[in-house]
Amino acid sequence: MDPARTARMRLKLYSFALVAVAGIVVGAPLWSILAPIFISVAIPFAAAAQGIGPVRALFLPSRVDPPAPTAREAVHPGRVR
Repeated sequence: MDPARTARMRLKLYSFALVAVAGIVVGAPLWSILAPIFISVAIPFAAAAQGIGPVRALFLPSRVDPPAPTAREAVHPGRVR
């Protein structure tokens, strides 16, 4: 799996989990707490549908993925100073 794609998926997972916790803290309606919790649970299941590697990459990024290239490296490979 592409490291940048995995990083985006990880960011979404953490963001939805944070929204769910914030909803609990501020006393939001139940549906607005359950929706981000459902998405936070669904993201790892969607990664698991692609195999165990994406799940490991989602939860253990330093052990699976090499560092993602910077934008400059992606545009001009080999010409980065």
